[in-house]
Amino acid sequence: MVFGWGKKKKSKAGSVYLLEADFGKGKKKIYTGQTGRSVRTRFGEHIGNVKKRNTTTYTGRAKSVKLLGSVRSTNRFKAEKTIKRMSPASKRRLASSGAKKYKRKRNWY
Repeated sequence: MVFGWGKKKKSKAGSVYLLEADFGKGKKKIYTGQTGRSVRTRFGEHIGNVKKRNTTTYTGRAKSVKLLGSVRSTNRFKAEKTIKRMSPASKRRLASSGAKKYKRKRNWY
């Protein structure tokens, strides 16, 4: 018997989004997340955590959350890992410019 036949493969396509979480006293952090759904839906869930003061989540501990931007990707997991390694300044630039700047560098030699 062969297992796995008829199973649907999980799609890797989706979005990577960047949030700015304000923890008060001038302490702001950039949160990077990924979703296969719409960014608006996922952002609404983060807002709900802030309103409920859900301390079990990272964004729930914040005073406020602001969406900086999002990037579409065919492999959102790989894109999220790449973006998380960037500096905060690079993340802000990426969020403001969008997907135009996030392309794989290719060497043609």
